Amino acid sequence: MDEEKRDIDTPSDVVNTKSDTIKAIRKFADEDEADKSSDLTLRSVLGGDILQSRFMMRQIIFVMFLAVLIIVYTGNRYSSQQDAILIDEMQLELQTARYNVLTISSELTNLKRQSLIEKRMKDCGDSTLLKSTTQPFEIVN
Repeated sequence: MDEEKRDIDTPSDVVNTKSDTIKAIRKFADEDEADKSSDLTLRSVLGGDILQSRFMMRQIIFVMFLAVLIIVYTGNRYSSQQDAILIDEMQLELQTARYNVLTISSELTNLKRQSLIEKRMKDCGDSTLLKSTTQPFEIVN
């Protein structure tokens, strides 16, 4: 009877066996990882073996975060360059508009001169307006 009881595993024996098995697997995996991390060669880097190292597995979230930051930085730079190009185009357009306003203002000032107005009235011939021969005077109450 005692031999039959020994053949049947008790729950504590099963738990101990499972925990021993898990410990053995972890130890084997740790030894395997230690071997991979110590062999840092150009071939392992270019072949992608470095991506399976324990260090990289722990840092994958940080690497993804850096990738997102690089994408955001690049997009922001592109956007700011487009804004700078737009600002330059608008400044050129503004400068052209200022020159046009200055030219038109100069032409208008030239056309408002009394001598040119009198000349145009003479050339027209149908105007009954004449130049005043008396000097202007002030009306006082």
